[in-house]
Amino acid sequence: MKHDIHDGLVTYMVDGVTEIVDKFKNRAPGTKSERDAQDFQAEKLKAFADSVVVEDFTEHPAAFMGFIPLAALFTIASFMLYWWNPGAEGRPSVAWTFGILAVLLPLFAVLMFLFEFLLYRDFVDFLFPKKQSKNVYATYKPTGEVQRRIIFGGHTDVANEWTYQWLGGAKALGPVIVGAVGTIFYAFVLNTLRLIKGLPDINGGWKTAGIVAICTIPFAIAIMFFINYKILVDGANDNLSANFVSAAVIKDLHDRGVRFENTEVAVLLSGSEEAGLRGAKAFAKRHHKELKEVETIFISLDTMTDTDQLMVYNRGCTGMVKDDYAVADLLQQAGENVGKELPIAGLYPGAVDAEAFSMYGLRSCGFCGLRHDPPAKYFYHTRNDDVAHLNPECLAVSLDICLEAAEIFDATGMAPFDAARG
Repeated sequence: MKHDIHDGLVTYMVDGVTEIVDKFKNRAPGTKSERDAQDFQAEKLKAFADSVVVEDFTEHPAAFMGFIPLAALFTIASFMLYWWNPGAEGRPSVAWTFGILAVLLPLFAVLMFLFEFLLYRDFVDFLFPKKQSKNVYATYKPTGEVQRRIIFGGHTDVANEWTYQWLGGAKALGPVIVGAVGTIFYAFVLNTLRLIKGLPDINGGWKTAGIVAICTIPFAIAIMFFINYKILVDGANDNLSANFVSAAVIKDLHDRGVRFENTEVAVLLSGSEEAGLRGAKAFAKRHHKELKEVETIFISLDTMTDTDQLMVYNRGCTGMVKDDYAVADLLQQAGENVGKELPIAGLYPGAVDAEAFSMYGLRSCGFCGLRHDPPAKYFYHTRNDDVAHLNPECLAVSLDICLEAAEIFDATGMAPFDAARG
């Protein structure tokens, strides 16, 4: 059924995003501005939530993207060692030291890429400064005993601008990422093969391979400028839009005087999602036991902007983490009930907070509204992520779907969706 997403609810969401953007600039993960914005939202939630809890957690936010220039430098250094390294017949001790180092440097770069980016794990975090962030968790209680729980969530922090997203969109971003990753793997494979062959002199085929290596270095240099550290986006769409859609779910229930009998509705406003889901991971780890005590699902909203791009995400971390397909089915059913088809999203190079829950065996899926093939100067992770690019229609449709998902979950739980999945 469609819900009455009246102008007052839409105004609440748009005005809420605008107020945070105006009052709390530069909400990078682990900053005072991010923490202050979390405290501010917590106070606002108290007007209609039954309980609001603010929890601190520690993190190393610079690690998630900070590994990129390190990986690039290690790769360039390995190519330099390849060319400067004498053959094993000349100075064997130096040759083998350089040869092993030439393998270890790109290997470490590969591992950073694998664990930090593909798997969203805390691999080199200890190398970066420790900071403090916050999660905000609000609950709206049922009239009776809590037998199931549905959580809607967004994140408060913002990202630095992605240089190539701004300059050329997907047409620039894709080649830079693919080229840089390919360069790292080429450095590892090339130096490993030469080491296995006993470090022969760089002649013939080895010389040709070395020239190819030189030709790939521009990709390694380019990836070092992937992040524009001079610009922090406003984050109106990514992801305050999701914060206020999530909060509007319990505001609407409160304003209508509606409480479910046994279903608790909750909102998680995580910190430091842009630092590799650190806030949601901290929350899922800390509350794992209680979230398992009753049937609980988490719907992670992110960038609710393009109505025609609203999709359900059941895989994240570049396909390396599987979310709950049955929860995705529930969300698709909610969309169908209100007249909005929600396709399953294709592979996307990133993740949303749902994957943090999935890593801890908690049931979750993502719900987002943005293009996977962005043009130049698209709002996502660029300076155009401002209030002017908010889409009130998408906020309303997203809220309608979330309210319907809560009602379906209250009526049936996950049993029919699990049964359909076998």
